[in-house]
Amino acid sequence: MVEETPKSGALNAGGKALRITRFSNAVEARADDGPRLVDYVRSKVHEKATTSYSALIDAGRPDLTAEAIVADPEAAWATEFTDEDRDAANTRLGLMHEAKAERDAAKEAEIVAYDRKIVANVSASRVAKGKPALTPEQEFDILQRRAAERRDQTT
Repeated sequence: MVEETPKSGALNAGGKALRITRFSNAVEARADDGPRLVDYVRSKVHEKATTSYSALIDAGRPDLTAEAIVADPEAAWATEFTDEDRDAANTRLGLMHEAKAERDAAKEAEIVAYDRKIVANVSASRVAKGKPALTPEQEFDILQRRAAERRDQTT
């Protein structure tokens, strides 16, 4: 987790690669004491979520969270965590995914509203020049083209 997080695409509040220094230091301090390490990871799942969790979810890397470690019932360490721990981890992961979906939907709605404003301005400009307004089909084509351009930029 510690090595992969900076390469994950997750960003901190400053827009730089996320580094989980405190988590790393805490894990390192407990590396030779398994029960203390398990207790620490367990505590992360039961305490309030940090911005690092959200950043990892936003980057599409929930696998790099303490919740993912605890939630995996097939992992070699699964017996170290209780069903209550796994439930808490899965609940947190679910809530983080829902929150991301809500943020993504709000962002998409904002982008679509902006695109519609552009289409309306193009149509109004045409009318001001004595040309016919855009047809619904033309408006649809412009919106589709803008959406495709956004998809191409993110892939």
